[in-house]
Amino acid sequence: MFNRQFIAAAALALVAGASFAQATVNPIPVDPANPVAREETRNVDQHKRIEEGKANGSITPMEARRLRLQQAHIKRTERRDAKDGVVTPGEAAHVEKMQDKASQNIHDQKHDGQGTVSNGGK
Repeated sequence: MFNRQFIAAAALALVAGASFAQATVNPIPVDPANPVAREETRNVDQHKRIEEGKANGSITPMEARRLRLQQAHIKRTERRDAKDGVVTPGEAAHVEKMQDKASQNIHDQKHDGQGTVSNGGK
């Protein structure tokens, strides 16, 4: 009887541990020492957020267009900064600030109530 309970508890702990390990794995490895890779990851994530908002109707087509243009501007800035082969800490901080603002804009557009269909409270 004790062996069954022990085996069941061990199996449960093993399954729980494995699922926890899967949930904590970062799908895109980011090297904090490489700000360009980090910004590229943010670009991908923010494009996904824009497309998700457009797909679920929380972002209108015009809002999505403006947000994509903002992302394109950030991408141009990143390319210009990296053109000389070195991204200075100041350039990286500037791009980071641009990405922060873009992230806030995406959030604001997703939650402004435009583009969502209301049922009139029914």
